[in-house]
Amino acid sequence: MDKTIEYVLEVARCGGIAKAARNLFITPSALSKFIIQKEDELGVRLFAREGNKFTLTYPGERYVEMLREAEDLHEKMNREMSRLADLYSGRLRIGFQMSFAEVMTRAVLPVLQDEYPSIRVFMEEAGMGDLMKYLKKNQLDVVLALAEQTDEELRYDKILETPVVVAAAKDSPLSKITVIKEGFSHPWLSDEAILNENIVLDRGERSFRRYAGHLFSQGKKQLHSEITVTNARTALLCVEQDMGIIILPELIIQELHYQDCIDLYSFGPEERRAALYAISDPKTVLANEVQTFGKVAREIICQRES
Repeated sequence: MDKTIEYVLEVARCGGIAKAARNLFITPSALSKFIIQKEDELGVRLFAREGNKFTLTYPGERYVEMLREAEDLHEKMNREMSRLADLYSGRLRIGFQMSFAEVMTRAVLPVLQDEYPSIRVFMEEAGMGDLMKYLKKNQLDVVLALAEQTDEELRYDKILETPVVVAAAKDSPLSKITVIKEGFSHPWLSDEAILNENIVLDRGERSFRRYAGHLFSQGKKQLHSEITVTNARTALLCVEQDMGIIILPELIIQELHYQDCIDLYSFGPEERRAALYAISDPKTVLANEVQTFGKVAREIICQRES
């Protein structure tokens, strides 16, 4: 960072020379001399002195305001250069939820590498919250994830939509109390039937509340749960062993190859659907690579699920 920006802003933040000099690892006399020289150069007093206290004058306030804008621009420039460095080094950083590890490594990545033979791919498995954090900090270029809400600062390219379903053990007693309802993709279960079952909770109640929040708002009896897990694969294994039921997007069940091991049911007043997106920064310099990734993921995943 330019010394003028760093020194003047630090004096303004600290309101004095001594503390600012300590933070800048220079002597107070050197910092004081720099401020005086800068004021002489500009032809205005930046600070009013009252003993050891330095207070910004009006010209000083305007100057500091512009310095902060320059500081923001400097940081933006560094981020942009980092993106360009990734572009020229041929690196693409892809994040995805753990349920999509197989389709990413076995299907999407090979096609992407055929499209860009010199590309180096970095892949990050994480939960949705962490993936969004990494994307916003420019630590990832694109994220493949099921998203309930969208962020207006990011670009969302929809891959597909999938029903949210109840997963239960094969041929469980639930199969005898379902009904067929128009507008639902699977036999339909009542709220009462769901609440009578043991619930396998994926990361606490968060996932269940997201997909079946209406059960809580109706003031019905509390959830009965004896098992909490940290990932969908383990949850589905528990379901297969008839330890309980779980509510989650059907796409996850298909990606983890459990569709033939369990039964699926619809629920709720209307069918709930979740969307899978390729999420990216709309200003990325890797726009072509990111768009190609979304196209490849869409073609492969839609074909697998058809």
